[in-house]
Amino acid sequence: MNEYPYGNDLGQGSSNNMMGFFVGALVGAGVALLLAPAPGGQTRRRLADTAKRIGSAAKDKVSELRGQADQMAGDMGHESYMQGRQGSQARAGQGLPGQTT
Repeated sequence: MNEYPYGNDLGQGSSNNMMGFFVGALVGAGVALLLAPAPGGQTRRRLADTAKRIGSAAKDKVSELRGQADQMAGDMGHESYMQGRQGSQARAGQGLPGQTT
């Protein structure tokens, strides 16, 4: 029986969890700022600052995930290349049926 019924990759849900965390943080911060007693200009400035921080964090996370995806693609490409190379070397060593060397 599969020990992890929701996916074989343990890290698969972590990006969904991070996205949920960021969305929840954004909504929570917005509600907290809107309900806090402060003048309108100060509240708008705090909202803008919070949005900038969250946007910056999101950009950093996207950049990190893109780097991980590029690394994985490079690793998979190299692995495929090596498998193809080994297969072609094996076929070259076997020769064609009926052919004498």
